[in-house]
Amino acid sequence: MKAMLEGRIAWVTGAAGAIGAEICRRFAVEGARVALSGRHEDALRAVADGLPASAEAMLCPMDVTDRAQVDATVAAVVERFGTLDILVNSTTNPIFGDFMDLGDDDWMAVMDAKAFGYMRASRAVLPQMVAQGRGAIVNISGRGGHQPNSPSHMAGCCANGAVNTLTKGLANIYGPKGIRVNAIAPGPVRSPRYDKIAAANAAIAGAAGDCSGAPVANPLGEMSETGDIADAALYLASDLARFVTGIVLQADGGGTASL
Repeated sequence: MKAMLEGRIAWVTGAAGAIGAEICRRFAVEGARVALSGRHEDALRAVADGLPASAEAMLCPMDVTDRAQVDATVAAVVERFGTLDILVNSTTNPIFGDFMDLGDDDWMAVMDAKAFGYMRASRAVLPQMVAQGRGAIVNISGRGGHQPNSPSHMAGCCANGAVNTLTKGLANIYGPKGIRVNAIAPGPVRSPRYDKIAAANAAIAGAAGDCSGAPVANPLGEMSETGDIADAALYLASDLARFVTGIVLQADGGGTASL
């Protein structure tokens, strides 16, 4: 049986994070050659060491807030592999706290790493994808982009809202050129990052909303695992989703009830 991503070249930003690392592993298992990006080379190497022995991985340490580094990374990936078929944007900046306590610099840091970081990476890969007439971009957003009820995570929720808009706008512009752009909006995912959010929420006196009861705050009654999000990314990156573009896939156990 042919692997779902056999022969594809995938670039994953935020590859050392819990979700990004799991996406790298899933893509490698399905035959993709994977370029891993993040700020810390040692962390990227640890992820690469956990890939299947047959996998071909490329370490591309960089800061997604620096356009020159982003552009240079894409050039290096294309030089090595000859093409770039898939981009997964999975960067974030874990700054959590009470709305009144976060300063302008905190907000800018969150937006720069996520909303603008996704923009920079997308802008860097699109000329290559347009030239080859195909490509898939998968943006890891979050439930807070359309249901912002985590009291410590308002900056991240706003960044996710921007990611959702970017996703739909690029899908509209670049669909005629053979490029699909989609997003995944997880709810709470079992990870060190969620532990930080939960602790920050619990520290806010009188906070309501998505605080410590996340594991049962959806109809399925459990918290998602990183593998659930990686499965969604694999679907959107693969030919199974060849007719799917411009969506924000709510991978949150049904926790978002909206039309």
